[in-house]
Amino acid sequence: MTKGFRSKAKNVIGQFYNGLKSFTGLIILLMVYSFTGAVIFVHVETPYQDELLLAKEPKHKNMVQLLLNLTVSLNSSEFENLRDEIVTLMNKFDADNFEKNHGKRWDFWKALFFCGTIYTAIGYGDIYPRTDTGKVIAIFYAIFGIPLAFRVLAEIGKKLTTVIKFFYFGVKRFYAKNVQTADGETFKKERNGVALSTEHTEKENNDIEIVWEDKDETLIKEIENRLPLAVPVIILFIYLFLGALMYTRWEDWSYLDAFYFTFISVSTIGFGDITPAHTKYFIVTSIYVFVGLALVSVCINVFMEFYIVSIKVAAHQMNRVGSKIIKGCHGCRRRQSL
Repeated sequence: MTKGFRSKAKNVIGQFYNGLKSFTGLIILLMVYSFTGAVIFVHVETPYQDELLLAKEPKHKNMVQLLLNLTVSLNSSEFENLRDEIVTLMNKFDADNFEKNHGKRWDFWKALFFCGTIYTAIGYGDIYPRTDTGKVIAIFYAIFGIPLAFRVLAEIGKKLTTVIKFFYFGVKRFYAKNVQTADGETFKKERNGVALSTEHTEKENNDIEIVWEDKDETLIKEIENRLPLAVPVIILFIYLFLGALMYTRWEDWSYLDAFYFTFISVSTIGFGDITPAHTKYFIVTSIYVFVGLALVSVCINVFMEFYIVSIKVAAHQMNRVGSKIIKGCHGCRRRQSL
């Protein structure tokens, strides 16, 4: 009975663990981690923030209140407008003064955005914990969150690389079917900057001709299936330009400031001098930045693939040269023995 229960429990735990390791499981786990962190930080930081608001009495407040007392008994519409404007300015000054000295006020969406800046290692610095408990939680949240986020980014990067390759080589195949050579007998196939012809020669972008005597089919397949370095970089910059255009509609930013924000965010520099002001768009900003980081991961994957294949090609060529030298030495020895 006990053994049967242990076996079932072990199977359930194993299935649960395998589910978490899957792509969908990692996404769900990161979302749960983000929302849990947001709830914790709001619960820890909001009471301290409220204490600061109660304790902080701006020096201008008495003067503004005196002006309000002078105008409150008047019925003139001009004085009513003046009174409303004074109240608005006072509230705005209080909010700006608080955020200048203590950072932005905490709410759930800002806390969720803050969690994203922790595990992506951007760290704008406009929202930060003020309590000792919050600082300790932020440390441990980063310790566990950064590896999780990087694992998710790596998986998303692989998926995006596959999608980009599918569309890129699909277009290449479609183009190759409609392009004939001058003699009309063969089709010129250009794959990833490598030209293959019936003479079994290949030429790279740097115009160095590679002749394959003993063809390594696996290596040739890797060469044919690699993306040009420019493709993911162009896609990344298009994504940044489109994101900047999106932020010019949401925020009171120029296009340069919006592009500056997208670039600084996706590159994980995160100065924090320009950050979104609208709380309702924080979740969209988090998703945008995370997808941008995944595109950076695609660029890194393509760069790594390019250099790995280049090293394999160089090793293959060195082996060919080495084999020719060895054959030449054997030929010399035979002639000397004769």
